[in-house]
Amino acid sequence: MNPFIKKIIQDATFNEDLFAEKIIYNGVIIPAIVEIGEGEQQQTNGFMRSPNTAVVFGTSFVTVKIEDVPNPKRKDKVEYEGKTYYVAGIELIDSVGGSVTVKLTSDERGYMSL
Repeated sequence: MNPFIKKIIQDATFNEDLFAEKIIYNGVIIPAIVEIGEGEQQQTNGFMRSPNTAVVFGTSFVTVKIEDVPNPKRKDKVEYEGKTYYVAGIELIDSVGGSVTVKLTSDERGYMSL
């Protein structure tokens, strides 16, 4: 890995004036790229299922520097804007840029009528 390229990528990506925001990862404040969203999966009719329902779930990710979080693992705690999330797994490792993206879970609400 070229350290010069890594530094350029990290200086741009994790610059809080450009893209990054502060999160608390396992009690430590670090810069991160935060993507908070929501998804739904519609259910088909079947035994014991109500028609026109969907499973609603969070689709959240944070990208952090590997040097800030060298060993991310399931159930690590992430706090962002007063809300608590937990790491569900590693989504992507960028060895050139020196970052890792982890998937987060929160507020799994299950079935919802449409």
